[in-house]
Amino acid sequence: MRLRLATRNDVRLFTAVVVVAMVCGSVLLNYMVTPTRILRETLISSALIAGMLSAPVAYFVGSRMRDVHDLNRRLRHALSFDPLTGAHTRSNFHSRVARLPCGPMALIVVDIDHFKAINDRFGHQAGDTALQQFVAALMDNCRTGDIVARFGGEEFVILLPGTKTADGCIAANRLCKRVRERPIVVEGTPLQVTASFGVAGLGDPAGIERAIHAADRALYRAKAEGRNRVCLFDAAKDMGADPPEARS
Repeated sequence: MRLRLATRNDVRLFTAVVVVAMVCGSVLLNYMVTPTRILRETLISSALIAGMLSAPVAYFVGSRMRDVHDLNRRLRHALSFDPLTGAHTRSNFHSRVARLPCGPMALIVVDIDHFKAINDRFGHQAGDTALQQFVAALMDNCRTGDIVARFGGEEFVILLPGTKTADGCIAANRLCKRVRERPIVVEGTPLQVTASFGVAGLGDPAGIERAIHAADRALYRAKAEGRNRVCLFDAAKDMGADPPEARS
């Protein structure tokens, strides 16, 4: 059993339990080793001393245990969520997908259009701000159970569990419209940002890599056809084309 102290109240409770245990132990020890004629005179004072000595030590230990718990929680969060955008990390995305049951799922790969131009014009810090606002727009228009993950740079992957491919296209078009209608404010300047979307379906979480590859091909076609649009993976159209070395 692992003892976890997550709050100050937990630390106080831990301290109280330790102090009570030490006082009870002191009283019991006195009963066992102290002669009866002396016991009455020393029982209260020894119990007080035990409590006074154990309280600060127990509180210090409890505080350090809470600090360790907080550090572990932050480390787990850092491994699971992108620190800049709050989206799931790639590793956490795959971990969550692996636990999903088989069934209809839609996968969307999203890439911001001309993101390099924002970095070149306003700098990387402004680019980070744009990424944060962009992801907020995605998350605000996704369901609680949908998984939004950052796969690198300005590319994101969204998995919609329990969603047929056709419905995934509808969702992607809704997201595309919301991004287009929601300007990103960079250094006080509102910028209209668009994104391109590739959609693919899958029924078994074990096929997630194939689905990502398929959606990525569809995304490439969306870029090639003018950006700011949604393309559904089509083997006849997408398997022959090579993905670009760098998107914009």
